[in-house]
Amino acid sequence: MKTVFLSLLLGIQMMLNAQVTPPPAPPSPPTPPEPPSMEKKENGDTVKIKLGDRDIFIIERKSEDKKSKKENDDDDDDDKSIDRKHSNKENINPEKKHKKSKGADVDFLDIDLGLNLLQSNKVNNEVLVNDLENKPFSSWSWTLNFLPTKIYLGSKNVQLMTSLGWRIGELTFKEKLSFEPNQTLVYTKDDKVKVSSMDFQHLQIPLMLYFQSNKIKGLGRIGMGVGGYAGVLVHQESEVRREDVRRKIETEEDFGFNTYRYGLSSRIDIGTLKFYANYDLSPTWEKNDFRTLECGIWLDF
Repeated sequence: MKTVFLSLLLGIQMMLNAQVTPPPAPPSPPTPPEPPSMEKKENGDTVKIKLGDRDIFIIERKSEDKKSKKENDDDDDDDKSIDRKHSNKENINPEKKHKKSKGADVDFLDIDLGLNLLQSNKVNNEVLVNDLENKPFSSWSWTLNFLPTKIYLGSKNVQLMTSLGWRIGELTFKEKLSFEPNQTLVYTKDDKVKVSSMDFQHLQIPLMLYFQSNKIKGLGRIGMGVGGYAGVLVHQESEVRREDVRRKIETEEDFGFNTYRYGLSSRIDIGTLKFYANYDLSPTWEKNDFRTLECGIWLDF
């Protein structure tokens, strides 16, 4: 029993000692490392900071460098924009792209203003030639060319030109002549006639191959064209002013003008000055060998 009792006391004593013994102290926190020394040096637009064993450089960029950088950025943006536009152009539908590149131009109206000069062949007798000599500056001609069309043959410098022309002309004679209607060049000389003339109108279609240069500084373009025309007579009349009659006498009858008209044409352009010439290969009147030469200026609207 004593042994058991002593063992029990020893156990109680050990338990008391375990409770009274304070817990071990927590370990002390590690000592923080000593902060590295920092040294700052300035040199113009550069600042050097020494942080421990490291060197840090701060460089201030000048305004010009900023501007240059901005311009470079803008250039890059422009290049990208151009690339996008080029890419968009390449992606355009081929049919739409073909429509943009015109192969022809159609305008509204061109006008030819010129003078008529009656030409004679040796086949005609001398008396007839002298009697029908006309006054060039009183024998006018003007042509309205509707829907003038320029067809480009591979380049705008090479063109095929055409239109629908309405020509109105007049021949005023030096002699005092009175023409007989429904006959070809049958006339009488009348001293009471002050002015004798004949008017005619044609519908015609010209066709011309036209060449022009590129623009020349201070001059413009230089062009030249050769071609022909063909038309049909739609009106003819005789006009007479007499001393014994105050008004002009107009007679709309058949005076023997050729029904068909055809010939050669040419044009020369120097800047804004535009000249033309038409020469009839067809006789002016039937059964006679007179030809009409027409020359003047043309107005391109």
